[in-house]
Amino acid sequence: MRSLRQRAVAGGAIWATVVVLAGTNAVGNYLEDLTLSRFDEQLAARHTQAVVALANTGGASEAMLDQLDDPVYQRPFSGNYWQAINEDGGIVVSRSLADSLLPVSTSPAINPVITGVEGPAGQNLRALSRQMTLDDGAVWLVTVASSTEALEADQAGLRQRLNVSFALVGLLAVAGAFLLVIFTLRPLSQLRKDVIARKDHEGQLPVESYPQEVQALVTDINTLLDRNREIVSRSRRQTVDLAHALKTPSAVLRNELFEMQQAGLQVQKGINALDRLDAQLKRSFARMKATQDSALEGSSTDLNVSLSRLGRAFSALAKRTGREVITDVPPDLHAKINQIDFEEIIGNLLDNALKWSETVIQLTADATPDQIRIIVEDDGPGMAEGGGDLAFVSGQRLDESKPGTGLGLAIASDLVIAYQGGIEVRRSVQLGGARFVVTLRRHAGSD
Repeated sequence: MRSLRQRAVAGGAIWATVVVLAGTNAVGNYLEDLTLSRFDEQLAARHTQAVVALANTGGASEAMLDQLDDPVYQRPFSGNYWQAINEDGGIVVSRSLADSLLPVSTSPAINPVITGVEGPAGQNLRALSRQMTLDDGAVWLVTVASSTEALEADQAGLRQRLNVSFALVGLLAVAGAFLLVIFTLRPLSQLRKDVIARKDHEGQLPVESYPQEVQALVTDINTLLDRNREIVSRSRRQTVDLAHALKTPSAVLRNELFEMQQAGLQVQKGINALDRLDAQLKRSFARMKATQDSALEGSSTDLNVSLSRLGRAFSALAKRTGREVITDVPPDLHAKINQIDFEEIIGNLLDNALKWSETVIQLTADATPDQIRIIVEDDGPGMAEGGGDLAFVSGQRLDESKPGTGLGLAIASDLVIAYQGGIEVRRSVQLGGARFVVTLRRHAGSD
């Protein structure tokens, strides 16, 4: 997980889950203890009533039944019971017990003892027992009991509502963490957009508009991009100087060879070698220049302008041999490439198509939101199976019947790759000849 946003949101979600689970458990246990304590308090109050009635009546059955006339003790198996057992075996019980007895221990219990027991009809009861000594010296074991069904239902309801409440709190916490992450990382997202924009435009990143924590980073980025532009600019000047330094000796050498040829000497091999040397130098300089231009990221080409100009130029050349160039380019397409380099690429492809076509050459373009495709097709013989990759190899000529140095397509491939694009050749389904497809990045200025 490399995204800071994903890490922060995941961390917030995990922490919220831990807090929700721990909080649910802690609060749930507290509420369950609280309800049980209230239940036991009510049980103790009923036990006190039974003890008072026993003291007032001396254990007389009918008198106790009259004093403890609460309706919950009148209905059989109501879930609320009392009983009193003396040491002589005398027993007094509530009418709700009918002919049953509470299964409590008869061992002495000076202090109140609360236990869970099974009552009539399999009921789960919570019973409070205590041994009492009356004024006449009689010892009684007084027990009251209540069903835990209502208690358990209340506890389950509380636990369910608590789970729902804490789940909502957890969701709100995760949503809050997500919003907090978005708000906190917004300056970094803006920095990314500004860096991309600065690749296409000159100017410094606005250091003061970022939080203090990233201002030092923004300053370093400004310095790095300025240094990168300076290095590329210096490299371009050196490339131009080198090109001029080699151009003069090459021209002199070519003139000498031409004069020797005029004098009748056989120097054609030397001229051909010099042609290949000039083409190779041209390719190297073009590749160096393209690499520098792509590093600057500030260049853009309007395809309508360049392809229209190339279409007109090659249409004029094609008409001389009875061929036709068909151009179909949508408006408002801009590619991230230097115009000269773009026209060098398409010019080489059109020149290759002009050599091999029979009657027609087709130049088209289409686009996606991120990429632009330029397609050059012809109705020539096409390329042999497996010859597509060899066509872009420096100096590789698949057919020696046509003049050339074998570097045109290699130069086009180098330039496309330098601008992080792609080029491929297949057989044209429509025309039957070669079909070259150049893919370039679309410039933000395109609509």
